[in-house]
Amino acid sequence: MAFKLLLLLLLSGGPAAAGETLLEHPYWALPPSGFPAPAAVAGMVMGETLEYDIYWGAIYVGSSYLKITDTVDISSRPAWHIVSETRSGSFLANFYKVADRNDSWMDPVTLYSYGYYKKISEGRHFFNEWVIFDVPWGKYYGKKMNRKRQVSDLEGPLDRQVNDMLSAVYRIRTMPVTPNTKVEMDVNTKRNWRLTVKTGKREKISTRYGKKKCIQVEPMAGEEGLFVAKAGKRLLVWITDDELKVPMMIKAEISIGSITAKLVRRTIAP
Repeated sequence: MAFKLLLLLLLSGGPAAAGETLLEHPYWALPPSGFPAPAAVAGMVMGETLEYDIYWGAIYVGSSYLKITDTVDISSRPAWHIVSETRSGSFLANFYKVADRNDSWMDPVTLYSYGYYKKISEGRHFFNEWVIFDVPWGKYYGKKMNRKRQVSDLEGPLDRQVNDMLSAVYRIRTMPVTPNTKVEMDVNTKRNWRLTVKTGKREKISTRYGKKKCIQVEPMAGEEGLFVAKAGKRLLVWITDDELKVPMMIKAEISIGSITAKLVRRTIAP
């Protein structure tokens, strides 16, 4: 599985294409919040979109984006709705179609997650799930769908606030990032575990977005997703060494080499 989330679509009715059967997250039905969400750092604001081109070696194979799409109220608090989507380009789609989506609902103050949605469709591999983190009731719960479109319930214990993998990307952006250090955070991907993130050296990275000083970051473990290291494979992320802390380049090892996502542009919608 070469691609994601990450780093994942129209929000008006969920992400299903015509004729496609998918799960729907309960949070999609929430109305927009009437309260503004404070920015955790300068760059993380409502409407921020990060667009990436994805390459296998020198060959363009797809695109991806990260976006803070809107703000909704969860438990009487404003929460960011973050979306990531990855799609294969025409070359790759001829023999390995990718159409992945990830959603996260993140508290902009505590920086923890209220839940997530994931749809991974890569070649013949497919799964779909949604999860809600219900800390007051001490559990997480949701539904999952397999390739045969069979749906089952999922549930497990939860004794603390956690991040999902997409909100973890944004949480890292709020942390003091310095070379040669290590940070950890509690995450849940249908199980509770500690994600370790190691930082490396400073480097200058050039993409269509520009040339920036960056710090190398390496998440040490994970599951499916563009911004998640596969078991036994390395994933490196270069984050700009400035107040924005933008993920500028992502390089992931796969079974046949590596793929690289390069930031093309950053925009903020009104």
